[in-house]
Amino acid sequence: MWTFLHNPIVPIANDQVWTLFPGSDGGVEVLMSLGFIVLSIILLKLTKKRSVLWLITGIYLFAVIFFTMLVRTRSQEAVTFLTPFQTIRNAIGWNDGFTILSRTNLYQVIANVLLFLPLGYLLPRLFRPMRHWYSTIPVGLLGSLAIETTQLITHLGCFDVDDLITNTIGAAIGFLIYRLILRK
Repeated sequence: MWTFLHNPIVPIANDQVWTLFPGSDGGVEVLMSLGFIVLSIILLKLTKKRSVLWLITGIYLFAVIFFTMLVRTRSQEAVTFLTPFQTIRNAIGWNDGFTILSRTNLYQVIANVLLFLPLGYLLPRLFRPMRHWYSTIPVGLLGSLAIETTQLITHLGCFDVDDLITNTIGAAIGFLIYRLILRK
């Protein structure tokens, strides 16, 4: 059975299986992701070897599959969140200034941006046709859609339209990093 949750009061990051360290709210994973991104950018900047590029890509793809499928537990029913920007609204607010409403949701938003950020700079380095934003960013969207659909079908997570948005933003930022830092 399909479950549609749209209540703005309910934090939608109740799925704690995306975190490697229970109780961390995802902050450790965000730091690990940032570390991987910085290290991979430095390595790609220092070396032109294709073997290093493919090694980084392999590690990245494994991490994506690991965090989106392998560490998750199967739920009884498919869960969908179809209201755009709901996770973001549950994470941050603006009442007389910036307010963090839910650290877990904020980390989830950040983690989803970071998850696809390497895709935005790895694809153009791997494949010549991907050296244009109009090629790379749609591939980011389609990759995110594939993951979300697989999670929906397998009940390993939920289909969240905000994940599509934040993953695509991550791919776009990654492409910007490619254009500004990593382009040959």
